[in-house]
Amino acid sequence: MRMTDPSDQPWTRRFRGHRVLQVVGACNVTPLMRRVTLGGPEVVGIPDGSIIKLIIPPAGVRDDCWPLRGPRGEAIWPPEERRPAIRTYTVQHLDRARGELDVDFVRHGRHGVASSWAERAQPGDPIGIGGPFPLGIGAADWYLFAGDHTALPAITRALEELPADARGHAFIEVPDRAEEQGLAAPPGVEVTWLHLDGTVPGASRALIDAARSVAWPKSGAPFVWVGAESRTARAIKAYVRDERGLDRRRFLIIGYWKSGMSEGEYADAHDHDRGEDYHAVADERNGHDHAHEAAEHGQPDR
Repeated sequence: MRMTDPSDQPWTRRFRGHRVLQVVGACNVTPLMRRVTLGGPEVVGIPDGSIIKLIIPPAGVRDDCWPLRGPRGEAIWPPEERRPAIRTYTVQHLDRARGELDVDFVRHGRHGVASSWAERAQPGDPIGIGGPFPLGIGAADWYLFAGDHTALPAITRALEELPADARGHAFIEVPDRAEEQGLAAPPGVEVTWLHLDGTVPGASRALIDAARSVAWPKSGAPFVWVGAESRTARAIKAYVRDERGLDRRRFLIIGYWKSGMSEGEYADAHDHDRGEDYHAVADERNGHDHAHEAAEHGQPDR
């Protein structure tokens, strides 16, 4: 894909940090995980980072739906009928040489804004992105990762970014064996797959039990990362904070979704349950102002 320098182009009038990419292609990595490849000239200059805000146009809208930069640097959003949704996702792979990046979506059919968009995505379809931002994984002597299917892309990236001598354990809960993927984990990080095998997502205690039963090291600084259903995430957070006594800078625990609530309802009501811990870990360590970013990017319906 031919790339050009985006300097002094019309899109520089858009809100800062916002880019518009196009769908290059899509495929199913597993029966329930869909990968969408995005590209375009605005891939040039994308900074390092793993977490992005997807700015998803309403169905049938292709233009005039992106936030513009106001006179004081604020985001100016379009009218309701053209207003995009915002969702948080992980960059699975960034190939600057080809000008492409991959994003993986759990396939929920037509029930979620992002998964619905991924199902219907066709080459040339536009989508906006903000970021990327760091994953917020702190340096540690031992790592514990626990996540369900929705957190698999983030755990995949986290394992790839760990130092070669990292030690720890990753527990990943997926519907069945067909959803397992090959992960590039350091030799010292054990990966255990947990299968729902018909259990309703969010009803299993497997991740909670795994976090409580894993052999923690007797010395050294741990770091815990969790991405799961809200109640599961809160239960593990209570364990590592109250029983293990971890300082909040030693864990990042995110409620990705909540049983009984739609994607949009949960995003509006809870902001993925991530605010306090994410601010404490990611902002302090990486110097990123997520509160400012959330205030500016969080104006449209999510």
